[in-house]
Amino acid sequence: MRTLLLMLLLVPILSCGQQKKQEIIIKDANNKVISYDEMSYLLLTGDYKMQNVQNDAGEFTEIKLQKNSLEEKDAALTAIMTPNRFFTKDVRVPNFQFTTLDGKSLSFEQLKGKVIVVNFWFTTCAPCLKELPELNEIAEYYKQNPNVVFLAFSTDKKEKVELFLAKREFNYQQVVDAEKQIEELEIGTFPTNLIITPQGKTQFIVGGFIPPIKSILMYQIDKALRIK
Repeated sequence: MRTLLLMLLLVPILSCGQQKKQEIIIKDANNKVISYDEMSYLLLTGDYKMQNVQNDAGEFTEIKLQKNSLEEKDAALTAIMTPNRFFTKDVRVPNFQFTTLDGKSLSFEQLKGKVIVVNFWFTTCAPCLKELPELNEIAEYYKQNPNVVFLAFSTDKKEKVELFLAKREFNYQQVVDAEKQIEELEIGTFPTNLIITPQGKTQFIVGGFIPPIKSILMYQIDKALRIK
């Protein structure tokens, strides 16, 4: 969905340029020339929007990024959310019950009053593993905040997750052997990241690897912490 959205935005511009054999220059908000990949990254953060620049002949020659307002950023991030009937923006989440790897019995209802940061993953999922360093950085940043809880639900059995964690860090509370529950919640893309507000409502959910996932999740966590 995110790729499609970006392509829908860019195809008319790039097609026009290609038809006229006109090179399209891409610049960031500071007027620095950047690559298509750099632009894609910045657009996915929600911090920027595109402005099409024409030359005197009316040809599209340049794409310029402009800073979004907070309202525009929220709208851009909402647009990349993954549809899920159990986790719909501003709607209460189901009272999902689970047991962590260290034996704690919990539920989303029990954690009400806290921001719940959830990751759905499995040990042989390459995109899941690619985002792990940044997820660990997020968990480290908020580790002194008792109002933020980090949970990771894996489809893998306990032994497989324990073997993985013996070699590699994933500093979320782990819930293992959750394949059936994950299927019931209709999570079909891995990784999937979910933010639940202290009021027990979905704030943000997105499936798939997103390069700026750290900045997106931290923005959403801080926003949820401000909700009264």
